[in-house]
Amino acid sequence: MKRFFKKNWRKFVLIFLTLYLIFSTFYLIFAIALYKGVETKMRIVGCITLIDILALIIALLVKFKKKVLAKGFVIISIIALLYSTGITFVGHEVNGVYNVLNEVTSEQPQEYSSSLVVRSESTANSIDDIRNDKVAIFNDEEYYEAYTLPNKIIEENQINSNNVVPYDSMEQLLLDLLNGKINFALLPSNYATQDFENEGLENISERTKIIYTKKEKMDQVEEKKEEKKVTEPFTMLIMGVDTVGDGIGSNGGGDALILVTFNPNTTNATILSIPRDTYMKSCSGSSKLKVTDAARYGQKCVQTAIENYFGITIDYYAKINFNGVVQLVNAVGGVEVDVPYAFCEQNSKRQWGKNTVFVNVGKQTLNGEQALAFARHRKITSYMRSYCGAKYVQNGNYWNDFTRGQHQQLVIKALLAKFKDIDYNQAKEILNTISKNFSTNMSNDNILSFYNLGKNILKKSSSSTEAFSMQKLYLSGKDANIYSTATKTRLYYFVPYAESKQAVVNAMKQNLGLQAVKPVKKFSYSIQEKYTEYVIGKGVGSTTDVELMPNLVGKSLSEARNVASQYDLNLVINYITAKSGIVGNITAQDVPVGRDLDLVKNRSVTVTVIESIEAPEPVVPTEPTTPDEGSDSGADTGDTGTTTTTPTPTTPETENTQ
Repeated sequence: MKRFFKKNWRKFVLIFLTLYLIFSTFYLIFAIALYKGVETKMRIVGCITLIDILALIIALLVKFKKKVLAKGFVIISIIALLYSTGITFVGHEVNGVYNVLNEVTSEQPQEYSSSLVVRSESTANSIDDIRNDKVAIFNDEEYYEAYTLPNKIIEENQINSNNVVPYDSMEQLLLDLLNGKINFALLPSNYATQDFENEGLENISERTKIIYTKKEKMDQVEEKKEEKKVTEPFTMLIMGVDTVGDGIGSNGGGDALILVTFNPNTTNATILSIPRDTYMKSCSGSSKLKVTDAARYGQKCVQTAIENYFGITIDYYAKINFNGVVQLVNAVGGVEVDVPYAFCEQNSKRQWGKNTVFVNVGKQTLNGEQALAFARHRKITSYMRSYCGAKYVQNGNYWNDFTRGQHQQLVIKALLAKFKDIDYNQAKEILNTISKNFSTNMSNDNILSFYNLGKNILKKSSSSTEAFSMQKLYLSGKDANIYSTATKTRLYYFVPYAESKQAVVNAMKQNLGLQAVKPVKKFSYSIQEKYTEYVIGKGVGSTTDVELMPNLVGKSLSEARNVASQYDLNLVINYITAKSGIVGNITAQDVPVGRDLDLVKNRSVTVTVIESIEAPEPVVPTEPTTPDEGSDSGADTGDTGTTTTTPTPTTPETENTQ
């Protein structure tokens, strides 16, 4: 055996190395072939070169195998072994980057999670501790983690349905839980990370605890459509969701919504930050909500709502959570931003205390936590004033949802400036770090095609900052307090002006090539005046397409008819007889003041109008009058006594007026 091996060792080495060379070469060729559209000519030349080298090394091995001296064969064998190992490693790296892209672009099952929540000091430790106590849920049938999954928990654990208390406001539910009005609540597991308006819900994660959790995973069902190439004008929705920790699975509120259009032919982009409180129709179209709340029902819902609102198609979306932003900024070494005022904010896990993020005024390089805080900060609360100190809570009027949107755009531009200098290792690190916290509907091929697009753009300019123009868009509008049937109160919403919205839509459609571009006819500039960047839609408009129910109570019927005519209302009149008041005046209306008239069936409102006033009750003597003895009171036809009759109220008539 030993003699046989000694005689045939070259043959065995040749077979092994030939197979190894073939495997490693075609493994690398396969990995290179995955990158469709990226340097196609270079990839073809590279693959041909790999095959030529393979043939050359195998030919040398065969040639030296026939030589009497083994020295040359050994040298070629070592070279072949090192070469095969090297290109196998390169193939593994190239294939690994593509697999990370696959993880980002592939459709992952949607994870839903709901939990039973109690106050942190509660002695309850399991769902069995509910017994006959009340348990609260959020009464929104479309919100899976707040309604559907909690109801499954109730059924599976045989909780008495009579003990379930529905709430129309999640904020009120949490406040009642903290104040001891209820002891148990079934909520989305990410309840503590949601951005609530009410003060008093700070540090809610420390004031409550979870004692039971149920999770479900479901495949996302999304209608397949032909993917647009990035060589054509396209639209992308960038969504920053307020979920903490790793994973995009759970539905979170839309903490940042940025709509971008890009035209590769003109290398022009438009960018619009959509205020989170913008009032628009839900994805189902049956109700209206804040656009940030649409994100709680999933990416598809917020995308549909925005598409319907602006009348454009969103080709791609990119969704990133808090961790993803922090990791992305840190991976590129921070971003340079000029911070207008010092401020303090929660960290990426919505924690205060020692985890509070403090940012000072001035131009500086922000790390991941600071950049996220800058992109999220929009108001100063009483908690910030009591904890952060005067330095970090000044200029409170500056911070709002609009300035936050501008800051988000600054962070994006700062990131783009960093991307032009990243190398392969940094790109790989970025993909690896954000893969769990970023998702998109773009295919790998389309993402890779950005390489050629970016290269072509850079050819036109000496720097990436000059390579393409970015036109800022702005939604001007007004604040409105609109009645909500869910909370039975009037809530704050932002209602854009119709003229501003139209200007923004026109700019986007012109950039996408869907509408003819109207040239600017006049432009004036004075060196003595400070240049102000023109922002489309800013300061434009005065009217909205939202009409709210006016207050008719106390008005006369004629005044109400005039108002009904102005608002195109169907006025239904219900006449009554009242004990007091002014005849002809309205005492009640069935549509609450501030209700959106688009949501009122047939735009019909019933008003209650005083037709008449009840006659006063007759005065009844306390003691009856005794008639004179022998007289027959009232029997004589000549008697002039008075008989009092209580008036019978008339049946109210209903009158329809337009």
